Amino acid sequence: MNEASTSLGLRQATLALAPHDPIWMRVFNMETARIRAALPDVAFETDHIGSTAVPELPAKAILDIAMRAAEQDEDRIAEVLVDLGYIDRGIRSGRLFIRLRDGDIRTHNLHLYRPEEPDYGEQIAFRDALRADHELRDRYAQLKRDLVDRFGDAGRRNYTEGKTDFVRAVIKKAE
Repeated sequence: MNEASTSLGLRQATLALAPHDPIWMRVFNMETARIRAALPDVAFETDHIGSTAVPELPAKAILDIAMRAAEQDEDRIAEVLVDLGYIDRGIRSGRLFIRLRDGDIRTHNLHLYRPEEPDYGEQIAFRDALRADHELRDRYAQLKRDLVDRFGDAGRRNYTEGKTDFVRAVIKKAE
C-alpha cells in the first residue's frame, strides 16, 4: 500500500478529523487521471471539493470529487466507476459513488452531477470561499472541531446538519 492510499480513509460509522495533508491534492489528480483513462470518449469535468480541497483545513480523510457530465453519459460513467471499484449509492447531492478500503474504510466520495444541477456550483463556491478567506476557513475549522467533540462517532448526521447553516450562509454570500 502506498503513501497516497494510506493518507485517506475513515472507518464507517466513525467521525474524526485529520490535519490537512498536501498529498490529498496529488491523490485527487491521480484519481482523476485514472477515471479519464477509463473514459477516454466521454466529456466531463472534475473538481476537488470538500475539506480535503482546502489547505490548512482539518477534514474527514475522505477525498471528495465533483464530476459533471451530460445526462446521456451518466449510465456509461456509472458502469466505469463501478468497474474502478466505486459503489453506486444513488442520488445524494448528485449521484453518489463511494470507494472503500478493507471493506469498511471509506476513502473517496464522488458526486456525479448533470450540468444544470446547482449543487455542483455551490460546492465549488464554498470551496473557493474557504480557500480565499483564511478567517472564514478557521471559523469553519473550529465549527467542525466543536461538532466532532459534541457528537463523536455516533453523530455523523448531526455533524453534517450542524454545518448546514454555516455552509448556506457562505454560499449565499458568494452568489
